[in-house]
Amino acid sequence: MFIGFDYGTANCSVAVMENGQPKLLPLEQDNPYIPSTLAAPTREAVSEYLYRFMGVKPLDSVGEQVLRRAVAFNREEDIIVEQGDLLFGQAALDSYLADPEETYYVKSPKSFLGANGLRDVQISFFEDLVCAMMKNIKLQAELSMQQDIVNTVIGRPVNFQGTGGESANLQAEKILLQAAKRAGFKEVEFQFEPVAAGLEYESSLTEDKTVLVVDIGGGTTDCSLIQMGPTWRQQADRSASLLAHSGQRIGGNDLDIYLAFKQLMPQFG
Repeated sequence: MFIGFDYGTANCSVAVMENGQPKLLPLEQDNPYIPSTLAAPTREAVSEYLYRFMGVKPLDSVGEQVLRRAVAFNREEDIIVEQGDLLFGQAALDSYLADPEETYYVKSPKSFLGANGLRDVQISFFEDLVCAMMKNIKLQAELSMQQDIVNTVIGRPVNFQGTGGESANLQAEKILLQAAKRAGFKEVEFQFEPVAAGLEYESSLTEDKTVLVVDIGGGTTDCSLIQMGPTWRQQADRSASLLAHSGQRIGGNDLDIYLAFKQLMPQFG
């Protein structure tokens, strides 16, 4: 079974096709959207928890190094990582708000996947973060569908946040790919997010059109010029219909930050 996976900057969601229509699956109680957040007792607890309680092993020597360091740190600090210590979504935020000084909290890790100058161990840790979130979402989706889910199409922005150009995009996509495979997905495909957003609109077209799709997300704003309609609808490979792409590394989170600094913070001096 394939699922469509929106690993978003602000929220994540997954959907399956049911009776020819996309159906969002519940990920947090009955909510089909889960905030892209994670909380743990320590930074190092993430890698140890992923291995110890989620059954996810490192793929290479760098990942093994990250895991060994994480376990050693937790032992030195007398931190025992237990089942349930890794939290996601609203539960992660609630844990952080209840005890911010004793909680390692991550929000929107997707924003950092294309960052410049990351060392191998840093990239490996980001992979652990993303993998833990994907594994949790996969488990929730499987619980809803009552079957294993091993194939996925993941949306990705035209340009990830970062200043490294195409090298940043390649780095970010590789992290997502490795994380998804470690989480248990066997077949992983990527689709530009504005293209994926436009496919639903295409289903309503009765004639071919050239469509400008604008996708404003939490961390990026993407545009795609796409040929759509009955001629293209049944084609699995849509590369010939994609006329142009453009993406800016600015999104809704930037608006939130701007409003907070310009309007809210001055009220508190």
